[in-house]
Amino acid sequence: MGDCRYCEQTFSEEGTLREHLYETHGREELSRIDRKRVEQYVDEHGLDESDINADTDGSQSNQREHQTVDTSNGGDQADRWERSDVEALSTDDIVDKLTNHGIKTNEMAFRNRAKNLNSATTLSEQWEADYEVAATGSDQDFIWMAAQELWKRWASEVPNKERIYDFVQEGRDLRENGDRAEACDRWLTAWEYILAVIPDDSTTIEAADQTTPTFLSLEAFIRSLDSDLATVAEDDPTYYEHRLDFCGEVCESFPDADDELLLDFRHFVADSLNELNRTADSRTEFELLIEEYPEDPWAYKKLADSYWLGESDELSVETVERTADLYRAALDIDKPLEGASLVANRLEEIERRLTGAKRADHHGAEKS
Repeated sequence: MGDCRYCEQTFSEEGTLREHLYETHGREELSRIDRKRVEQYVDEHGLDESDINADTDGSQSNQREHQTVDTSNGGDQADRWERSDVEALSTDDIVDKLTNHGIKTNEMAFRNRAKNLNSATTLSEQWEADYEVAATGSDQDFIWMAAQELWKRWASEVPNKERIYDFVQEGRDLRENGDRAEACDRWLTAWEYILAVIPDDSTTIEAADQTTPTFLSLEAFIRSLDSDLATVAEDDPTYYEHRLDFCGEVCESFPDADDELLLDFRHFVADSLNELNRTADSRTEFELLIEEYPEDPWAYKKLADSYWLGESDELSVETVERTADLYRAALDIDKPLEGASLVANRLEEIERRLTGAKRADHHGAEKS
């Protein structure tokens, strides 16, 4: 059930409230939260975004949603709040301004609320409901910004959705400045927050996406983070450990994700194990992939590579035979294999070695 604070109507479902706000009230009178409700309604019904406001598309709107109030309505500049304004206030000043809106809070009371929530916006909505606050527009924007800032000061160890944006954006800025390792560190922190705020029953990327901030495309984020971790690890192998942990968590967190994503991240796990010289563990992972995805040629190819590429010791006949069988399996699968000619060349080399190994065994047997 939801209430329209502008005309005091009550709606039994959130979707009905969104439709009412879209059809009845102008954007200029809506608070940030209600503007977001309208944007969600537009997205859900495939409407033209220009119907609500041209500044709602692209990264600028996402940044505005999390960083500043939409001031396009031409209101008085003095009444507009930006997050930097709230950040500049002392804690006492923030509390005093909340008190002026009828909201009473202190550190203990705030922490008691925050420990059961995962969103500063939700906390601000609780305040408004509990204290019957009638704030709209920039006044309401101050309230949610104050909740966000107090969360950072009073309950920083409790993850919330809004902080995800901060960490993602900090990572983007660091990457643009050439510090990709630090960028990965920020994004890994964002990932920890994502895991903390999504429901336990979100076993697919799509389900989890419904509960993460709207600026974030979860699959795009995790694929990009994996790519950057792999790049950074080439110069700093400690990041293979980070990549291993991250990719393992993706697979564990979304066991019902589509096969393409799971297969990719299972490969990344095996690749990371190999780079960490945990060869036996890497081979075990590839064996499991072959068992679970028998039509995936890459698992056969990579497992075969692990048996002889870079190996300085003399290979047994059994090992060479196993390697040849794996290369043949990779080539026999009716599925495109990029670099198939390379695999064929390696198979030829292995078969030559196999012939040589068998001859050596035969000569040895004759001598004995």
